[in-house]
Amino acid sequence: MRTQDAHIFKALADWQLMGLCIEREASGEPREGRIAVATVILERVDHRNWDGKTIQEVILKPWQFSWTMEQCGKSYYEEAVYIAGNWVEAYANDEALQECCKVATGMLQGTVPRDPDLASAHCCQYMNPKTAEKGQEAKLLKAGMKIVKEIGRHRFYA
Repeated sequence: MRTQDAHIFKALADWQLMGLCIEREASGEPREGRIAVATVILERVDHRNWDGKTIQEVILKPWQFSWTMEQCGKSYYEEAVYIAGNWVEAYANDEALQECCKVATGMLQGTVPRDPDLASAHCCQYMNPKTAEKGQEAKLLKAGMKIVKEIGRHRFYA
């Protein structure tokens, strides 16, 4: 993320940042896919200290979520900056963002459970094989990771 934009994302509450992350990563996915992305975020907080110990640290850590990187699509990144910087208006006018924030809030409050398959495997990686960097899946598999589940366009690894 651009240094000058960090404060915009850091100003969001956990439910907002997590909802934005889910929306950016899985808005076109079914609810199950949105819950899966939220599960990965929480598994990283709980089980991978190098990612960070808070939702904000995990989501904003460089190279963890494509929407935070201008290199992965300038207009996509700029849209995220706009949403974060104009939260009230953006949230009011975006049903997908509202739904993703409901998932985030439910996950944080414990009223929406983590995906049991991903949580039991402490799944901390996922990707869309069609849009991922060439060879990325091979790297994960070579490192000993296994596909835990496929949901929509994403594969989840542990």
